[in-house]
Amino acid sequence: MKLKFAALLLSSVAVTATANDFNLGLNDDVLSTEIGFDLNKQSNLVMGYIYSDDEGHALSAAHISHDAGIHHFEIGPKFTHYWANNSSNGGAVAVGGRYSIDLGSNVAFKTSAYYAPSVLSFGSLDGQYEIDSKVQFQLNPALGLFVGYRNIRLQYDDSRNNTFDTGFYIGGSATF
Repeated sequence: MKLKFAALLLSSVAVTATANDFNLGLNDDVLSTEIGFDLNKQSNLVMGYIYSDDEGHALSAAHISHDAGIHHFEIGPKFTHYWANNSSNGGAVAVGGRYSIDLGSNVAFKTSAYYAPSVLSFGSLDGQYEIDSKVQFQLNPALGLFVGYRNIRLQYDDSRNNTFDTGFYIGGSATF
């Protein structure tokens, strides 16, 4: 069911946009992927999937983007649904965004932060926050390597709060 939902969502976006970015990150316990689509000059859609050995699965989608020289901003809502192994399932519509700056010499710093209060959370989820930072080195215009740190924390109505993912990761990105 989850796979069918993801394929349907992805195929509906593919009709109006073509993928232009793909990221793959991993550490000992977590595999994360993102695929980005430019919808028009000022907006994009980023769909992500995280698999955690310990915690379960998460599927997300976000953004509106703006470029100002070496600065790149993306703001907007991010819908995420969690299928947790050790906690109840739930979802949230977080608000936040991404920021990246080109540091020169093919190096960029990228960060993101999202927060969902209880009013924007559903199922057993009572809130969620996520922070992510990484340093990326562009090998060429189409291929980059990165190292980063991510922390995703879930808050629940009637059970103990849960850290869905925390730690360092490595990965690569491809631009089409």
